[in-house]
Amino acid sequence: MSSDDGHHPKPSLKPTAPSTLAVVALAGAALTLLLVARYYQQAPELAWYNSVVLFALAVLLAWMAWTTRKTLRPSRRQTQTASAGGLSSREPGRLEGPEHALQIARYAVLAKAASIAGSLFFGAYLGFTVWLAVQSGRLTAAADDLPKAVAGTLACAALTAAALWLEHSCRIPPQDDEQDESPSRP
Repeated sequence: MSSDDGHHPKPSLKPTAPSTLAVVALAGAALTLLLVARYYQQAPELAWYNSVVLFALAVLLAWMAWTTRKTLRPSRRQTQTASAGGLSSREPGRLEGPEHALQIARYAVLAKAASIAGSLFFGAYLGFTVWLAVQSGRLTAAADDLPKAVAGTLACAALTAAALWLEHSCRIPPQDDEQDESPSRP
């Protein structure tokens, strides 16, 4: 009995739905609003380095998205340069070995996880930012924490956007194998 007998579900990774990101962000915002309203005095002080780390992760994911997209969908100039130089030009979307396909799959899983986590933390930072904005007139500590919370909100938005770009870049373009093998009709 082979493993391809049709009884097992095919592995698949579907793109992250915008509704999933919205629900996760709203849940993070609601939970943070409830917790901050009750425990703000016991909460540790916000630090700038949290936002810097999130921005750095966003830049890393954006770089991964750019290189992955360039690998799977080479530009015409790259294709012409490769064919003019006598190099074998590989077709767009063709991966050179199973290790490359596995790398793309890992990137897609990383992108999905990062988009959901980025959305959750975006909601949390947004809830914290809203509470701090409301309370900044009354509490000096809230006014001091507000710029850091805004920076965290922006960093999480950048992380989510970069993760979605990476997820989109991991899509392999459709192949033209059926068209190449069938004889052309007059």
